Amino acid sequence: MATVKDVIRSRAEGTCSTAAVKGLSLQIIDEMNLLIPNVLVSFDELDVSGNEATVNFFLQPRAKESLRRAIRRRGVTLRLNSVYRTVVQQHILFSWRGSCGISIAARPGRSNHEDGFAIDTPDFAAWRSALEAEGWDWFGPPDEVHFTYVGGGVRDDVGDIGVKAFQILWNKHNPTDKIETDGLYGPETASRLDRSPTSGFARARILKLISPPVEGEDVRKVQQALLALDLLEADQVNGIYDETTKLVVEIFQKREGLSVDGQVGPQTRKALKVAA
Repeated sequence: MATVKDVIRSRAEGTCSTAAVKGLSLQIIDEMNLLIPNVLVSFDELDVSGNEATVNFFLQPRAKESLRRAIRRRGVTLRLNSVYRTVVQQHILFSWRGSCGISIAARPGRSNHEDGFAIDTPDFAAWRSALEAEGWDWFGPPDEVHFTYVGGGVRDDVGDIGVKAFQILWNKHNPTDKIETDGLYGPETASRLDRSPTSGFARARILKLISPPVEGEDVRKVQQALLALDLLEADQVNGIYDETTKLVVEIFQKREGLSVDGQVGPQTRKALKVAA
């Protein structure tokens, strides 16, 4: 099993990419949204492009909406080099200082890319006017690709939340080696990041309507939780994720203020109080 430390060591072979930790990064984002629902939201439905292996298409909600307006204003695809950067990605870059073409890297938890209101685009000159009109500030030389959303309505502690989310995630999967969940990046957190699997920790599957349908005890537990809430009838608890289950999940999600997608992922599972 490849670990984050293996990725850090790969620089000796001339490999300087955080693509290998995409799975762990997405898991950390999920955990952040369990801590604070919708603290980060996906914007991959917008007219954007970038390397999906290294670019996380997530921003804080207000930053996303301002970006939507800027893209509508220009009417062309926005190319992105970097957007939201997880604590594990920042940890790798921080470890690579002085190599891989990285002269300066912020301490994990302190980069504004970790706060979910920064983007990098190689087409900065063409996009500067549209982005600035919608509340984005251009950094300028020596970081010309970089824009920060300054339009208000965003949190400035998302970097700390990202660190805390990793700490919680580690503790869930390592109950005999727990660390403080204080949102602070220090030696203990750094060493656990090094030892974490690049693809992420073992996790419960996402339940959704597909063909053939998803079946199993995990589906039955979700249905039993919905039954207890009087959203399903007893004869509908069959262990099959069918159309009825999907529709009832959507009703539950709407009632709880969750994203309504008819799928049982980490946030919906937590709201239902169903163990992963």
